[in-house]
Amino acid sequence: MRLYSRFFATQSPRVTGTKPVSRAFAAVAFCCAVLLVFSCAFMAEAATKRGKIPVRPDAPRFTPDPLPKKGSVAVLVRGPSKQHTELTLSIMIQQLKAKGYTVKDKNELARIRNSKAADLALKGDVDAIMKLGSQYGVSTTITVSVTAGRPVTNEFGLQTGTASLAVRAISSGGREIFGDTVLSKQVGYTDDEARDKSIEAAAFEAVERMTQ
Repeated sequence: MRLYSRFFATQSPRVTGTKPVSRAFAAVAFCCAVLLVFSCAFMAEAATKRGKIPVRPDAPRFTPDPLPKKGSVAVLVRGPSKQHTELTLSIMIQQLKAKGYTVKDKNELARIRNSKAADLALKGDVDAIMKLGSQYGVSTTITVSVTAGRPVTNEFGLQTGTASLAVRAISSGGREIFGDTVLSKQVGYTDDEARDKSIEAAAFEAVERMTQ
């Protein structure tokens, strides 16, 4: 009898000692499950950003409105030189007219460009753009800032020119209709040719983006 009692007295701590182990195991399992859920969510989000998970074809997408054709359009350009400014202006006027827009001619644009409000408009002053609209009867003002890098010689001995056009289209009411920066890289036999071709290509692309 004494041996029987002594046996259970020595074994009882081992039996009761299993409860903390079970609780610790359950806690570890719960933590692992939580980490697994968050890891799956993170991987799914990362895959979506990389484009590996296709977007539903019926999902709504934001598409900006094209440049409105109602009313007249004024194009204001600021460039590194008068030549590049005139080149950009001519192409954009020509392309906008070809797409059915009513654009102020160069004489009217010269008067607008000489005003103080035009300088402020090219710096992004929306109030100045609204003032131009009321003063000169402009429905939409397009401001263009041209940057042309110095051409570099490529491996074929030709010149590679780069150009950047920062373009904004603002309504006479102060609403931004379009805003983007268009980049272009073109090749030419001379520095001037490469630079001019890059500016021309950027101007064509800017009009296409605005009017799509």
